[in-house]
Amino acid sequence: MANKRYITAVLPEHSRSALDRLLAAEEKEAENYTITTAKELQAIKRAAFDRIQAEFGEDEMAGMKRKVTDPMDLPSKRFALDDELGNFGNQDKKEELAEVDETVFFSVNYDKYNMIFRNDTIVDFATERVNRTAGQVVRAFFEFGKDDMKSVKENDTPAATPLHIANLLSTELLTRGDIILQQDLIDKNKKPSAQETVRGYITLLKMDQAGFIKNKDERGANQYTINLSKLRESMKRKLLESLLRERLGVATCRIARILIEKGKLDESQVQKLAMLPPKDTREKLAQLNLHGFVEIQEVPKSADRAPGRSFHLWYVPLEKCYKELLVDVYRVIGNLQQRKKEELSLRARLLEKLNRQDVKENMDLLSDGDKANMANMNKVLQRLETSKNRLDAMVMILRDF
Repeated sequence: MANKRYITAVLPEHSRSALDRLLAAEEKEAENYTITTAKELQAIKRAAFDRIQAEFGEDEMAGMKRKVTDPMDLPSKRFALDDELGNFGNQDKKEELAEVDETVFFSVNYDKYNMIFRNDTIVDFATERVNRTAGQVVRAFFEFGKDDMKSVKENDTPAATPLHIANLLSTELLTRGDIILQQDLIDKNKKPSAQETVRGYITLLKMDQAGFIKNKDERGANQYTINLSKLRESMKRKLLESLLRERLGVATCRIARILIEKGKLDESQVQKLAMLPPKDTREKLAQLNLHGFVEIQEVPKSADRAPGRSFHLWYVPLEKCYKELLVDVYRVIGNLQQRKKEELSLRARLLEKLNRQDVKENMDLLSDGDKANMANMNKVLQRLETSKNRLDAMVMILRDF
């Protein structure tokens, strides 16, 4: 677990917050300057941030002791050449593990688990929007760059080529027929290669409005990466739109989506784009405003700021909506927890009987009524836990990702 970074060492300097360490590093960098300009202040902050990042990288291996290896067991040049060509998925290599220092304390690395949950959520999102093979292509991108990804707040994954991704996927997966590619003009019976199939899926994911994949232009024309920053906003918008659709209806959700995409619009523009009668448009905007999903920006025509001579533009404050949605999710989770306690308190006699040793050894001692009550209790608790798990996933999308 320590080698895979599921747990990390706890060091004395970790008692200070990241902000305090950054401020201390800035003070230390500022000692080299007598008079600081705006440009030098930026250089100080950049140098302090780089120092903190370097220290963080060194702390990652704290508490680990590297094993002494035999020079004869070092990887051959052939394996190194295979790595450069991207054939890392076809070789069975022995991973060199470090030993754990028994004098160092370790704690759970929550960032690592958050990254795993985030990757699974994005894979499910790609499977839902495109197809199942596209989801596995996205998973291959995460698998390719898992060793270089350190934080859940990164904007993109390490760049990879279609050849890298094809080497991580099985042949059966790429021959499912989930995508139809252009036939070869010379030989129509020729099947597309694995690299061409992966390139087709990358094109689909790149063209999708959610923005799964983007080009890594500074690394070359054939380098692609998962656009994590765009996917955060896409998943948040999906949650917000699903809530609006369920609570206020499809037409109201369409108006909110238009305002999100177009920005600030007046009532006549919203009516034209939503293709609704003026009365319905006015009612649905008032309903969105009542629930706090839209706000009004007043733009006066003259200096007196008279309401009759002003433009009133509607817009959606996305960040405010996400915060309010997160508070609502917390409230629902609290209600579910209270409901669970209430269900258990109503069956206190049954729980006391189930905790008896003789009943644990022989469940036939329970009566038919107790068995039916226990089955009903397990069904209710299972539904409550399923709802809590879904809400936990929403919390992670709104807060952690």
